[in-house]
Amino acid sequence: MSSNRVVSYIDIGLATVEEYWDALLLPDVKAFLSEPDRRSLFNAAATVWHLHDWVWHDRNHGQNSRGPAFDAFRTDLLHACPELGWLRDVADASKHHGIGRVPAVEGASPQIVGTPIGLTIVLTREVVRFFLALNDGSKHDVDQVLRTAVAYWRTDLSAKNLSSPF
Repeated sequence: MSSNRVVSYIDIGLATVEEYWDALLLPDVKAFLSEPDRRSLFNAAATVWHLHDWVWHDRNHGQNSRGPAFDAFRTDLLHACPELGWLRDVADASKHHGIGRVPAVEGASPQIVGTPIGLTIVLTREVVRFFLALNDGSKHDVDQVLRTAVAYWRTDLSAKNLSSPF
């Protein structure tokens, strides 16, 4: 069903994909990398996932993000980068708690892991890493999920020359 809703843009001091990237995505991803906790996980997941709305409006200015064209855009996006769908699940859970569709993600949990430090003498230090548990039984380090999703966006938006948060 097509919608004839009028699209309005609210002035929040961000008008472009590049401004969204610099003002929100970079700081949120960096915050998660430096201090992984539930808050920074929710913020990074939401910011990386919701970039798709900004990209849609950048490419389809004034067009509503409801209807078959947007649905096809989002479906293609999720096929091209499944990690964005995992981040969508986390973002939706952070906002709604309950999700009215079958998510790929069952949960997100912190684990303390040892990481090597030093080149010649192997010492370890314990750090907190978050892992997504998917319905298929697999577990994925959120750090790597974010890296993959951000790399996808940087490739897709290569003409915009976006900085990496890594």
